[in-house]
Amino acid sequence: MKLKSKTTLYRRSSDILRSKKGTSIVFVSIIAIIVLTAVVVLRTTTSSLWASADKQYYQDRAYVMATSMGSSINALINDGTIKLDDYKNSNQLQILQDNADNGTVSVTVTHDEEGNGYLVEVKAEMPNSVYIYRAYYYKSATTSSYKRQIL
Repeated sequence: MKLKSKTTLYRRSSDILRSKKGTSIVFVSIIAIIVLTAVVVLRTTTSSLWASADKQYYQDRAYVMATSMGSSINALINDGTIKLDDYKNSNQLQILQDNADNGTVSVTVTHDEEGNGYLVEVKAEMPNSVYIYRAYYYKSATTSSYKRQIL
């Protein structure tokens, strides 16, 4: 009969498992615990990543809504469609409010205290994020048009 070498790890572990039946149950339990822990960790990680991705999505959307509305208002002021002098007597006037998907955009015109210009504020609100775009319009000394200064 040939003598078996019990120096290899594989043979040692197989002998242990054959001789002691309870050890195999312990090994299976440890492996199951490791697998369950890995599943819980992966689930928690993906949940937090999705939550931060949703937050970033809404912040980006609020920024795009406010800046695009701000550039549209700027084009309307430059074309003369919106006349800022019409808002001279009012302290603060909301000229536009639009409801978008899950959010709102509002445009407010405020005449400054010194009487030199107007503050146009575009506020975009999305769930858990708000972006405010401000532009100051002052009357040009050479022409009757208004010049924009972004704040």
